[in-house]
Amino acid sequence: MKEIREINHSAYASFCSLANGAFPGLHADQWLQGHIEETPRESLYGLFKGNDLVAGMRTFLFEMNLNQTTIPVGGVGMLAVDLLHKKEGNAYQLIKYFYELNKAKGHHLVMLYPFNVSFYKRMGFGMGTQVYQYYVSPSSFQKNSGKEHLEQLGYEDRELILDCYNRVYQKTHGMTKRFSTERELNRPFHFGKVVGFKQDGRVLGYVLHEGKGKDLYIHELFFETREAIEELSTFLHQQADQFKRIIINSNDDDLIHFLSSPESGIDTMLDTAPSVDNKHMVNLGVGVMYRVLDCKGLLMELYEKKHRFGRASLTIGFEIQDDLQGDESKNFNVTFSHGEIQHFHEQTVDTIVRMDISEFSSMIMGAVTFRALYKWGKAEISNPTFVNQVHDLFHTPEKPVCTKAF
Repeated sequence: MKEIREINHSAYASFCSLANGAFPGLHADQWLQGHIEETPRESLYGLFKGNDLVAGMRTFLFEMNLNQTTIPVGGVGMLAVDLLHKKEGNAYQLIKYFYELNKAKGHHLVMLYPFNVSFYKRMGFGMGTQVYQYYVSPSSFQKNSGKEHLEQLGYEDRELILDCYNRVYQKTHGMTKRFSTERELNRPFHFGKVVGFKQDGRVLGYVLHEGKGKDLYIHELFFETREAIEELSTFLHQQADQFKRIIINSNDDDLIHFLSSPESGIDTMLDTAPSVDNKHMVNLGVGVMYRVLDCKGLLMELYEKKHRFGRASLTIGFEIQDDLQGDESKNFNVTFSHGEIQHFHEQTVDTIVRMDISEFSSMIMGAVTFRALYKWGKAEISNPTFVNQVHDLFHTPEKPVCTKAF
């Protein structure tokens, strides 16, 4: 008989061994126990067979900016299964338990980094924003007039760095808030050096960088003003004498327009007619996946927080395919007036929208538009004249950004 329970002191070593086996280089035994005990927004859960730990996971509670509305969001990571207990449905059981934990807390949305996209799609997760991995010459960054506001930041600047990040979070769809714990404040300095733009006693931008041979890795790059990014760009431009490449992961494909030469120099593009001689720019990876646990509940939460959905006015009947949710949560009517939810009711609708929960989750996050889902046959609408209005309601100015590794 198996049971899931929160991992306590006696099981930390077993979980760390499990996690290290699943994620080489993690070294969980060197830091995880202290981290969990000092971080109340994180927990460990294990699936036990008797006293033996056969699978485990690390859970998170985030505060997310969902297009300028703050909502609580659950996260899960370090999902690991003992080698002798693969293919027994253990990961599936843990994920379902993770759902129940969040539903019990009133959380309507969860997210994770997938180890297997098809597995999590079957679990109802939808794709988020892709991760663009850039490989560019330092000279591709713009050289501007100066860098008089740049400083090497140290431990005495920890709160200023955190404040800068959280101001960016407040303006950026999809980002999660960081909290002022010792581990969070010290975290940047474990990964490299920090150069920041300082003005009037505040950090208005910074770059967290680490040199590895001829490569300069950018772990974080945040800025609040054009002046800040111009000076940080000058700093990166001037590293060309020491580094051959700058490597940076980002959810933002706009970066290619900022660089003078975004080509990576990697010769991996295949020529196919009619396009020839395409230059490789980025590697593209799967980012975070999102999962709505209660469709109506999430919309009601956003209604209570006066969230705005575009500008359209219409009444939609949603029919979402999801084996997890009850009928009331996934089949409901909602009226929008100029982008604001007015009420939920049973009256006549303008159109019925049908889709799978994974597509609904991606759409509500702005990772994909309704128009695109309809185009590719992943969403149905009873009255196609309303395609543009539904598109308007759920289109976000920017795709969601996730800068949290978990």
